Amino acid sequence: MGETGPDQSIELTMDRIEREAKRAARAKELQERFGAAGEGRMGPAAEADALAQRIAQLTGCHRVPYRPRDWASVAAKPRIQVVRTNDREMEARRALNAYRPGWLEQLFGSDREKRRQLAARVAEAVTQDEQAYREAWREAQKHNGEIDFACKLAELDMRTINEALSEHTTLPAAYDAVDRFRFCSPAKGRFQIQIEAHDLAGLPCEEAERQPGGRAVFRPMPRGRLHQLHGANVCASALRFAVEMLGFLPLDEVEVVTHCDLRNPNTGLFERHPILQMKLTHAVAARTPFEKAEPIALAAQVGARMNWTLQAGFSPISLDGLEVDAA
Repeated sequence: MGETGPDQSIELTMDRIEREAKRAARAKELQERFGAAGEGRMGPAAEADALAQRIAQLTGCHRVPYRPRDWASVAAKPRIQVVRTNDREMEARRALNAYRPGWLEQLFGSDREKRRQLAARVAEAVTQDEQAYREAWREAQKHNGEIDFACKLAELDMRTINEALSEHTTLPAAYDAVDRFRFCSPAKGRFQIQIEAHDLAGLPCEEAERQPGGRAVFRPMPRGRLHQLHGANVCASALRFAVEMLGFLPLDEVEVVTHCDLRNPNTGLFERHPILQMKLTHAVAARTPFEKAEPIALAAQVGARMNWTLQAGFSPISLDGLEVDAA
């Protein structure tokens, strides 16, 4: 334990150990499922449907509309200051004080009832003034609260941003498409989304072919198909985070940096590397067909930097601009 906090190297080491354990458990699971020969197995069609749904979630999460919000105009609005008034009460009191009963009213005693009515109107006016003040105060709080919220977004207050995701974006629906993520601001006015992508062992590693009678044949996914799935997942998740956060934040540009565990061909060990870097602006987002195009082609279209091939999958890239913590 250091003076400023826990030893980060211990946390990172434990994280790597946990990831290695998950890979080992996944390899054992596949071995038990398909055997050493990798032969197909039979299963229910419902399992095949669930597999197809999971793959669609991983590779199609980018299919959302680009919807920018004008928080800058909200932040520029004047604040509302509510002043308590008693206009209704004063008007009712003036009516009470100005009442002059005629001699017939005094003769029959109806002036007393009239005064009670006017006094009751004063009490009612006091209540109405209070209700009007409270309603105006609530409206002012709402109005000023939106201004405060927009200003915090402009300041890239990370706590505000994280707490507002579920209310102002649909991003939580895509959380399962990545392993982990976090937001940071490497420099003033710069917003970066750091994603830890699923590695190959964290993806579906089998394919299903439906058969008559509500059954399906499951086979291990070929390596090239697995690389295709991985590439589509990495690009789709990066696009989803980029388009959602660009539309949500009062910024001209957002950046996504995706890391993933890659096997070192020399040592056979897994090491974490940056594999994708993407910067998205409003001009590019406005003309990009997020809901129609395939993720790998779409990522290339918006200028994402990555080194991916169907045969080898992802390779490490060097980051353009400020470095990020690749642990």
